[in-house]
Amino acid sequence: MSASMTCLERVNAALELREPDRVPTFDVMEEYANIYDILDKRPIPLGFLFSNKYTAMTIDRLAPVINMTHVMDREMDKFSHDRTAASVKLGYDATWVMHVPIWRFESSKTATDIYGRAYDVVFDKEGNMGTPMFREGLITSPADWYAWDKRAILKWPERTNRAFKAIIDDMGDQIFVMAGFLFGLFENTWQPMGFERFSVALRRDKDFIKRVIKFYEDHFCMMLEAWADAGVPGAVYTDDQAFRSGPMINPRLMKELYGDSFCRITETAHKLGMKIIVHSCGRVYDLLEWWADCGFDGVHALEPTAGVELAKVKEMVGDRMCLIGNIDITHILVDASREEVFEAVRTAIAAAGKGGGYMIAPTNSHPDISLERLGWMLEATEKYGHYPLDIKADA
Repeated sequence: MSASMTCLERVNAALELREPDRVPTFDVMEEYANIYDILDKRPIPLGFLFSNKYTAMTIDRLAPVINMTHVMDREMDKFSHDRTAASVKLGYDATWVMHVPIWRFESSKTATDIYGRAYDVVFDKEGNMGTPMFREGLITSPADWYAWDKRAILKWPERTNRAFKAIIDDMGDQIFVMAGFLFGLFENTWQPMGFERFSVALRRDKDFIKRVIKFYEDHFCMMLEAWADAGVPGAVYTDDQAFRSGPMINPRLMKELYGDSFCRITETAHKLGMKIIVHSCGRVYDLLEWWADCGFDGVHALEPTAGVELAKVKEMVGDRMCLIGNIDITHILVDASREEVFEAVRTAIAAAGKGGGYMIAPTNSHPDISLERLGWMLEATEKYGHYPLDIKADA
């Protein structure tokens, strides 16, 4: 058996496609309810404030003032720190920490973001604020995009540097932090204008689309510089590029539009001494080899509900990228039995753990994920994940 490693050594080994002492665990939890349950904290009862007739009317009137105080930005700084602390308390080896002070309230029911999206404000069943629900893009033409106030975007790297420096100073030796933010280049190209307008612009004004992509490429590289300066060892490039049926646009067009940008992003991360993985939901088979060519160290989420099989991904790119995820969040981590959770972990490790290069992780996050079942997932990894592995895929 390999000598015992620290969590940082364990995760680095997996990302470098070496066998660690044990399969690492990777946390993707982003829900207020779960995080504050773990930390025994009481969140602000925003659900009541936003749904109560009288307080909602006050929020409607004061929304511009609320935005000017940056109270939600400070709440996001606190949330990112608490979110990391929750991962440490549960005993994960690595954690994907999102820092996204991007939303601005229009009213008690609607919000916009700094990129040009409109959202519905949503809450979970406990009254905790959830990630706002994307409704539509606000950029209707190139003129709209050029006129869009980008000051908040340009100030973000400095703000995220401060937030992650506090996280690393407090917990950087206890967990491998992988920084992330919303959104990736593809999502930031099409969502603020809507898919139909995006598709029209690809035919009529591809140079404009390339200009938008270049802006967000530069922005992402600045965020990497800010994270590296704060001491963050890893990054997640999150950018949903596939449906459950396959890529959202032709992979050849994806490579033409985003290939050089992705390569620059990974090269920048590596020059700064950071690891970087790519996250995309959906059936991603047709994108995997391209992502490996672009230089990503790993790939998440590998959704089983999108038909993604770990053994097939291992065969395709397991010698080029660390595989992360594939633990189902529709049943296994919601209402499955302990035996089912253990079996799901055992099966995943058997399919992808050989030789290293795999990390156990949920495919995503939502409020109905069970803390008890996350605990079972970690227990099962401890049981089945020590190297040398002695489990078989068909056992």
